[in-house]
Amino acid sequence: MSTPANAIQVADTVLKRLAEAGIADAGIQPKPDVTIGPLDREADGPRLNWYLYRITPHPGFRAMEHPRTGTVTSLGRPPLALTLHYLLSVYPAALTSAGDQELVAHVTLAAAMRRLHESAIVGAGSPFLPASSDLVEPLRITLQSLDLEALTKVWTAAAQPLRLSVGYEISLVVVEQQARHVPGAPVGSARTLVGTLGARLLGAAPTRIGADTPTVVRVLGGSAETAFQLAAEVDDPAGAPAGGWPMTVLSQDVDGVRMRLPRDDLAPGVRRLDAVSMMEGLPAGRDSIGLTVVPTVLSLDRPPTAGSPVVLTTAHCAADTEVFLDGRAVAPDSVSATSVTVTVPAATAPGGHAFTLRSRRVAGPAFAFEVAP
Repeated sequence: MSTPANAIQVADTVLKRLAEAGIADAGIQPKPDVTIGPLDREADGPRLNWYLYRITPHPGFRAMEHPRTGTVTSLGRPPLALTLHYLLSVYPAALTSAGDQELVAHVTLAAAMRRLHESAIVGAGSPFLPASSDLVEPLRITLQSLDLEALTKVWTAAAQPLRLSVGYEISLVVVEQQARHVPGAPVGSARTLVGTLGARLLGAAPTRIGADTPTVVRVLGGSAETAFQLAAEVDDPAGAPAGGWPMTVLSQDVDGVRMRLPRDDLAPGVRRLDAVSMMEGLPAGRDSIGLTVVPTVLSLDRPPTAGSPVVLTTAHCAADTEVFLDGRAVAPDSVSATSVTVTVPAATAPGGHAFTLRSRRVAGPAFAFEVAP
């Protein structure tokens, strides 16, 4: 039902009017009251009470458009469709002269159930509907089979003694959304682009690269509009483009595209290289291969001497960078992405040696140098 604020109240009213009509048809005197409220409400005289004890989503409108408006509304916003679960309980009258208390209660309950059975579908124009209600589809009232355990749980939760009760289910109750769909601007001009599947990456040599080591990527079906991007990592410097770091293309020939890393401070490790094919400014295809970015020593600030610190100009070093001198670990004094300070052990003999870096479990190439006598 399409009234957003009182959808459940309309269902309450329909059930109350149907029960009252059943009692009137049976001519029961004195006429029992029909109320809507909690189970712990006490009243004098015979009475029927509707208690809404459970609300569940109705599966009929999930992931679909509104049955009236269809695709006029925005996609993915189905109406809030509900199923209401009621407990109809009967409260007996005072004791009769014959000591009978339940006779009127049983007659009252049977009269109401008969009317509910006869009017199980309440559609538009029904006298039991409030005048302002507007149904999406007819309300269906179904008698539920509630066992003694289910009834006992409801009455125990209300801290009241068990009374004769029956369960009813009413659906489909629709709570309309307040938000309305605002259509976007119409399509100015339609374009159809027909092209190839895009560039395909067949491999790279070498696959382990650093700041001073370019690689040649073999490409099938590439064009001047093909963009080569290195996927960003968490430890990269801030400011990474949305699609990744653009690789620096050095040359291109029949053997492939020769390229290098765009920055020396990119994090080491296995990275994804994407080839994004563009057509009239729109992405038309993507292919990927893996490259390993390795920590690299580029130069030294001075000729090393035994027992003295030396600053290594580096690339692609993470915080966990390890330094090795001729294969033996040497604790670094300080580490940054592009610089490592280390003290050459005092026992290092004059002559040729090599520094090697390892970062994030990736080892780089050896850097040869001479220790002065």
